[in-house]
Amino acid sequence: MFEGLTRIVRAGGWRVAILSVLWALPAGVGWAQQDGPRVSRVGMPAAPVTSRDGSVVVRAPLSKTGYRAPVLVFVDRTREELARATRLKLGSAACPLEIVIGGKSDGDKQVFAMRLSEPGGGVHERIELPDPEAADLGRFRRAICVALLRAWMVDAGGVEGKMRDVPAWLIDGVVRHMGRETRQVDVDRTLLLWSRACLPPAAALFAAQSEATASEPAVAAVLAGWFLEKRKDGSPFEALLRGAAAGDAWSPAAAAKLLAGTEDPVAFDEALDLWLSGLGRMVVKPGLTSAGIVRRYRSRLLLYPAFYGTTWANNGSCLTFGEAVLRAGDPEVRQSAAAQAEWVKLAAVGRDGMLIAVSEGYAAFLNAVARGQPEGELARLLLEAEGMRRELERRTAQGMVLQRQVGE
Repeated sequence: MFEGLTRIVRAGGWRVAILSVLWALPAGVGWAQQDGPRVSRVGMPAAPVTSRDGSVVVRAPLSKTGYRAPVLVFVDRTREELARATRLKLGSAACPLEIVIGGKSDGDKQVFAMRLSEPGGGVHERIELPDPEAADLGRFRRAICVALLRAWMVDAGGVEGKMRDVPAWLIDGVVRHMGRETRQVDVDRTLLLWSRACLPPAAALFAAQSEATASEPAVAAVLAGWFLEKRKDGSPFEALLRGAAAGDAWSPAAAAKLLAGTEDPVAFDEALDLWLSGLGRMVVKPGLTSAGIVRRYRSRLLLYPAFYGTTWANNGSCLTFGEAVLRAGDPEVRQSAAAQAEWVKLAAVGRDGMLIAVSEGYAAFLNAVARGQPEGELARLLLEAEGMRRELERRTAQGMVLQRQVGE
């Protein structure tokens, strides 16, 4: 991802590296002895750099000394993003995080993570990286998040040998949820799968080995967002980690208890459906309009009877806007149009200017229906609104994600 060490250090970027075999030597072994083979000075350890709170230390040989500061910056930024998403205080003196940079330059992309016991009885998290020019930043980012969360569990009273793991898909979901640029796309994808009945029941969806979340990273990220919600009684994710630190095993029933306040699978299904339904109305990223948002907007361009569960006389349970033009003389149709005019404007609140313009076009049409305007005028207003909507759909179908401009 990055090309040269000098350029990387100057730019503030860097590549993940793995531990050199020299670091595996016991602490008491000298680096150079008069009666043994000489060791190149570049293989000797440079002085480590430490985070401000002392919970993260980065080590490297002299040959890779320039990577220490960029690595520490990356770790600190990742910690800030994770702390913001989880609302947890991350960084533990009881279980510090050690990053060990190796001296290899052979294209090794691996990242190794482990927990090590200390002679005095404590533990610390360790991430080893051999080649800073080739290593996978995504893997390293995930390893940092896992290490920080495991360290938090130690601070919460977790004892080695008793703490339980949480599902890998949930950790992956939390890491993906941290990236705000993907949240709206993930919501769109999840709601599409849910609306087409492609998601399994909640008991299977929240299983430790969930096929749906493993095959659909967007679903894992959205479900992780449910755990990360802030509630009056605290965060479900924090409660989950505290339980895992105390030895509580993961189960769909345990997830249901945290998220929905019930262990009944049917009630959990209902709670999930209700939550997803509400998610479809949220403005996840203000000013943004994606293909999924446009699709959901279009699905509501219908008129419904004033009372839920009733139907229009002789014509089903809803009317298209085109049918409303032909039945604009019906008082009930006019009443429904007046109510729907408010909805089409509210559905575009917080979106980009083009969707707002589309909503204003439909609102003008519906208000004209409510006032009993002539059929020709109604047809003209509807045609204008439909034309703007089709242009919006064309743009988003091409992969464009429309964003409100500053001052719009």
